[in-house]
Amino acid sequence: MRCSERWWLAAMLGLLGHGGAPLALAQSPLPEITLRDEAVRLQEQALTAPLPGWLTRPQEGVADWTAWLRVDGEGLRPLLPSATSPETSAVIQGRGLTVTVLASRALGEPQLRELFVQAAGRPEVRVIFRGVAPEESLGAFIRATHALLPDTQGEIASDAIPRIEIDPRPFQTPLVEAAPTLIVIDGAGTEIARVSGISRPDWLLEQVGQGRRGDLGVRGPTVAIVEPDLIVELQRRLAGVDWGARREAALARYWERAELTELPAAEKVRERRLDLTLVAQADVTLPDGTTLVHAGERVDPLAGMPFRQRLFVFDATDPRQVAEVARRGAASRAEGRLPLYLATRLNRAAGWDGYRAVQATLRDPLYLLTPDVQHRFQIERVPAVVESRDGTLVVAEWPPEG
Repeated sequence: MRCSERWWLAAMLGLLGHGGAPLALAQSPLPEITLRDEAVRLQEQALTAPLPGWLTRPQEGVADWTAWLRVDGEGLRPLLPSATSPETSAVIQGRGLTVTVLASRALGEPQLRELFVQAAGRPEVRVIFRGVAPEESLGAFIRATHALLPDTQGEIASDAIPRIEIDPRPFQTPLVEAAPTLIVIDGAGTEIARVSGISRPDWLLEQVGQGRRGDLGVRGPTVAIVEPDLIVELQRRLAGVDWGARREAALARYWERAELTELPAAEKVRERRLDLTLVAQADVTLPDGTTLVHAGERVDPLAGMPFRQRLFVFDATDPRQVAEVARRGAASRAEGRLPLYLATRLNRAAGWDGYRAVQATLRDPLYLLTPDVQHRFQIERVPAVVESRDGTLVVAEWPPEG
């Protein structure tokens, strides 16, 4: 309901709310007999004629009108969601109708608050904005919108938050440049009716219930939508991003943030064997129903998948360890055992140049030791090598030479 409609309603209620006023006017002395007779005729006609539907509908009682007519410092505005009539509810439920309210912050805070109150607690009503302001972040938009939501001081229940979305698509076909615009859509996604200048969803639903269809025109004041199309705005922002510079900056920051699993240097030669045997907690079956492993059965992963690599774990900031691991890795490759290099530390200040220098010495890719690999192979000190011997895994540590 627009401001002009509310003032008209206030005036009408003021007349009808004082039942004695018309009667006193008819009984008072009048200067002209014809004027007195005409007043009496109008009074009798008013008393005998049926009251209009909007005045007799029980769902639009005193509480509802009071919600519209309460006055605060900003003038008349609704402080409670207007009641949905049984007829309107039947239309919504019977046909699966939804109401889309196309809004803009150009409407101003008072009318946006009114729209949010109208949509509160009504899942079939959603308030949609075309986008955010130029250069505005999504977080800033959310904070600004949240500040306009009805507070918890009796306006609406805390679980009746209105549906507010950002979606430029309803503004595109046909092009919508004015707000507020209301659109009723059926359960199949087909538009039934639309209207501009009205912010009360029930008004349009009532028109649909009465059989009206299509564009019902402009029925009140509108404002030009100021938010750009979100998709166009995102494309504009992305086009202005220097992705090459972003990539270089991200690469430069990588070694500053990289998580390294640092370990102390070995002080003596030490070897230990790892038992990787697993105990099945339940039957393991194949898709055809064949039981591959029975519950309680012990399984050795190395029996079915031999470990033919050698893992070399070392501190890449220690030149002695780098040289020793490179020598042992080359010998392992000559034996037909693939070397894999895992670093516990790297020179962060040297960044990618330092990383590439270590790789050049190894003549193989270099990886970082992760906590799960360290835990799985129980690596405690470096340098260390993990290899398979006689069907078991062996972890060997030795002190750096030189």
